[in-house]
Amino acid sequence: MRQIVVVSVLFGSLVGGVLSGCGSGESVSASASGSGSGSGSGSASASGTVSGFGSLFVNGKRFETDGASVTVDGQSRPSCTVSRSDTCGLQVGMTVKVAGSFDGPSYRATTIVQEDMLEGPITSKSQETSNSGTLTVLGQMVIVDETTRFDAGISFGVLNVGDLIEVNGFVKADGVIVATFIERKPGAGCGHDGCELKGVVTNHDHATTRFQIGGLTIVYDRDGIPPDTMIHDMPSPSGSNWNGLFVEVKGTRLEGTTLYAAQVEREREGIGSADDVDSFEIEGIVTQAGTASGQTIEFIIGTTTVRTTADTEFRGGAIDEIVVGAKLSAEGRMVNGVLIATHVKFHESVRLEGDATVIGNTLTLAGLPGVTVIVNSRTELRDGGDRLSINDLDDRHVRVRGRVAGSSSVIATRIQRRAFDSDIILQGPVQAINGHDIVILGVTVDTGTINRFESMNGSSISRSSFLAMVSVNSLVKIKGERRGTTVVWDEAELED
Repeated sequence: MRQIVVVSVLFGSLVGGVLSGCGSGESVSASASGSGSGSGSGSASASGTVSGFGSLFVNGKRFETDGASVTVDGQSRPSCTVSRSDTCGLQVGMTVKVAGSFDGPSYRATTIVQEDMLEGPITSKSQETSNSGTLTVLGQMVIVDETTRFDAGISFGVLNVGDLIEVNGFVKADGVIVATFIERKPGAGCGHDGCELKGVVTNHDHATTRFQIGGLTIVYDRDGIPPDTMIHDMPSPSGSNWNGLFVEVKGTRLEGTTLYAAQVEREREGIGSADDVDSFEIEGIVTQAGTASGQTIEFIIGTTTVRTTADTEFRGGAIDEIVVGAKLSAEGRMVNGVLIATHVKFHESVRLEGDATVIGNTLTLAGLPGVTVIVNSRTELRDGGDRLSINDLDDRHVRVRGRVAGSSSVIATRIQRRAFDSDIILQGPVQAINGHDIVILGVTVDTGTINRFESMNGSSISRSSFLAMVSVNSLVKIKGERRGTTVVWDEAELED
């Protein structure tokens, strides 16, 4: 059996480029003879976000890079060792493909290729805070938030309509791009290198040789008179047969919201049903989600199908929080193109639960005094599969996922309305520790009254062991029950 180790992919379509060499740019492929679980050896691949240097960290996993081939913005350095003093053109937040090898827990990269999702001029901008808001580029909405990184010398505040930018990031189910890194390019319009974007084809009409990706219309030329559009790894166009394909488009001629394509190329969606992968990890945003039955559920991250089992471990959340829009990673074994997950990890650091009171575009939660939950136009509000308005949450029990916005405020990425109960959950980075007291989002919890403590791996530990492991910025989840105006805290867990 061919064995492959893949670590943290951003979007299912990128996996195919990693493993099969399909798609644009340099191909990165690997096959391995080991399990990638800390024993054995073989080849390894990764596709994900650069998270640090020293060597190269991709989604937190370390790769040694002595003499690796590194390609950034199409420019290759055939032998470069990534370090803090020389990052070989890479920056934190960029999305990359990595190929190399592993030996037990040690990984070594031989090929590193940076890949962006979008390059084009800004046509509109909406600023919400000094470092967050939305951009429209090539008809695509780009979300910029506190986690987005920027090239040196720029920030969200200095970007203007007309600026040519390159965006690295994740794609949501609705085609919206969540930016992880933004770089400003010289020139205007499509610039020197041309416009490019990746996305799902809609409204394909071969009779008029055009299709759409988001709000952008793409026109291709197949009349046999040079220069025809280069079409690679795509079905022969007929009717609407390209609809639903994930593609990359490049062009230099942009007129309003129409791009005349020089190249249309398929980005492979996954690794194919013939492949079995012993150890595979994918990171991204849930684009489809089924209904949980016990500990099992089937859902899609990007375009990769994931299935949990009775043995799957859930870290930082519960199975019923696997909903469209959730940012997750899943690791396990790929069987016939389906990832059978051994664990699922939730990536939004804040989790809250309680009875909500709606005040304008914010919520407060009974039992969590002082915490403000900010709801914006991108917050997913749901009850099961039904969409809600913020007023549907008033005086209801809710579960909130989001990110820290201030010392006692949270920007909600999604909120689920739930059946009434007395459960209270407070999860976030620890702000302070004073003896037995820990402070999260401004809420002080006396751990001296708690009897159950868990380590990151879920094992039971003592209070003293828990407090010895906790430090400022540790991610901790506290569970309790509201009794009248009082919360009785009964469990504290360290989260990964």
